[in-house]
Amino acid sequence: MIDFVRLYYRDKFRLEKSVLTPGNFATVNTVMEYFTGEIKYPYTTNVGSMDVGISKNSGYVKNSLHKLHNFNATGDKQNHNNFSYSTICDTIDFLSKKIVDANSTKLTQLEFGINIAIDKLPEVVVRRNFLMHKLKGGSNNDYRGKGELKQFSHNNYFIKVYDKGKQFGLDENILRFEIKFIKAKEFHALGVYNLEDLKSKENLRKLFVYLLKRFDELTIVDDFNETTIVEKNDYDKLSRYTNPIFWTEEIKGKHQQTKSRHRKEFERLLEKNDLLNTKIYLRKLLIQKFIYLINH
Repeated sequence: MIDFVRLYYRDKFRLEKSVLTPGNFATVNTVMEYFTGEIKYPYTTNVGSMDVGISKNSGYVKNSLHKLHNFNATGDKQNHNNFSYSTICDTIDFLSKKIVDANSTKLTQLEFGINIAIDKLPEVVVRRNFLMHKLKGGSNNDYRGKGELKQFSHNNYFIKVYDKGKQFGLDENILRFEIKFIKAKEFHALGVYNLEDLKSKENLRKLFVYLLKRFDELTIVDDFNETTIVEKNDYDKLSRYTNPIFWTEEIKGKHQQTKSRHRKEFERLLEKNDLLNTKIYLRKLLIQKFIYLINH
């Protein structure tokens, strides 16, 4: 569930003192001016797979809690397996013991996502079926054939859906659906301000409801062609409606009533032609997986 986090230390005094205390960290890297020997900022170190940094004015701790758990358990920095409620709590407690004020310091970035095993190749589903969010297209990245990601970017958050199995060279068909919070106010509104708040099941449920809301806003359409759509008029309309350019360019500047009429017609055609099976299937798996993770 919880993946990347970033903690921001506006007052870095206690963190800096802890980092520079001998014995607290295995190594601390810094910058030295060659001629004078003056030690300069930043200071950097790590706790497992978590990065710790201190600049002249502030400090941070960042990286994936999921990867930290696996790194501690097996030495492997991966996040394709289950990261359940109990392991989230254990990982937060571990980090809080290693880094001063980690459980109470302000979170400024957060990723919340779910890995699900599906019955199709995730890269194909990502490429062909995830079309739009709020009727706007996303950006694609195939990582030169080593993965498949589609991202829908907004000011406060990104929606990311990608082939997690292919990313790590697995035989399993693992699809990841994820919200990357860019602005802290977006998850502050859900009651999450620090790591300790992520140990609350109620807050995790709020994060999942938020994720599901964003999922529901996506246009996820089953494959179709001229042979699967009986009525030609339906096919022609669907071909236009599933193209983001129609919504962002063709009807740009049209009256709101006109846009609303097209949206309703699109929804009607998707239901009429039974093109929502993929979305219904994935939604069900997301809910089932969250219930499992929150109870383990």
